[in-house]
Amino acid sequence: MSEVQWGHGPSKELVTGATGLVGMYRLAWRMERGWPTVALRRGRSNVARVEVFLRERLGADFEAAWSALEWREADLSDVVGLEEAMQGCARVFHAAGRVSFQSGDEARLKAVNAAGTAHVVNAALGAGVQRLVHVSSVAALGRSTSGVPVHELSDWAEGVDASPYGRSKHAGELEAWRGEVEGLEVFVVNPTIILGDARYDESSGMVYRSVAKGRRYHPAGGNGFVGAGDLLEVVGALDARADAGAEGVLGERFVVSGQDVTYRDLMRWVADGLGVRAPDRPLAGWMLGLGWRAATAWGALTGKPAMLTREMARNTRTHHRYDTSKLQRVLPEFRFTPIEEVVRASTRQGL
Repeated sequence: MSEVQWGHGPSKELVTGATGLVGMYRLAWRMERGWPTVALRRGRSNVARVEVFLRERLGADFEAAWSALEWREADLSDVVGLEEAMQGCARVFHAAGRVSFQSGDEARLKAVNAAGTAHVVNAALGAGVQRLVHVSSVAALGRSTSGVPVHELSDWAEGVDASPYGRSKHAGELEAWRGEVEGLEVFVVNPTIILGDARYDESSGMVYRSVAKGRRYHPAGGNGFVGAGDLLEVVGALDARADAGAEGVLGERFVVSGQDVTYRDLMRWVADGLGVRAPDRPLAGWMLGLGWRAATAWGALTGKPAMLTREMARNTRTHHRYDTSKLQRVLPEFRFTPIEEVVRASTRQGL
């Protein structure tokens, strides 16, 4: 029988974005420890998906953990509702956000990632929350120059490399730092592309869908990737250091990236996990140029989001690199799971 005492332990935490990938992993991380947790949902959120995920993760402990989990409803646009949802919570783990590289989605990105974070901060201050952990993105940092990997002090600059998504995450992070000035304890994590259980219809899960469909071509560039489980272990370790009074966590941001990987290798590992043929032909620049133009035209005709945009095409040709030395100095014992192992654990046969 489990020794976990559900609902006991560290102070209660509200998790925003609880039905998203990072939010679900955060719920599981806390529920495995029996810690009191409030999951925030919108009225139309898919809670059934969360239940399936947690049932698989928690096994025999699921029923007790699920009954102890508290759901509260609010939207990021509703400061009053957010403040009510935070009542009794000493901490907020803010993972809610929107990921999009579609043209014309800038207003929605600002509303969710920038204004939504401002509302979370204001509600936390009003509800007497002590600590805010803000899940940002490396997109909120500056780009690498002259071959230097992106790090926490990389200068933010407007220009062709500053995507609407990156601008919105940068603005949201500034709101989190405003919260620190106004009295919150704050630290920020800037993860690279997050991989977890393969959900083919969302965000990073699209790569699984592409490989599963038997696509023969792979992008020529590469990027940083991190397992969702590793991201949450990092946050937990940083939280624990801050609770112990250690310096170097509160008021800091941390690039969290498990490994820089080429898209070719990533898709090959996905193919191995799915038991399908791996893409073996690099996408040439002219192919991407034709592809995003055709996708944009088709989207305009059908009213559906383009599967490939100019920004996506440009980014997939670049080898993005990231420096995690700051995190390694603070957590010298932590070791990231190799991305090949993350992919192997997250693929699902037959999907």
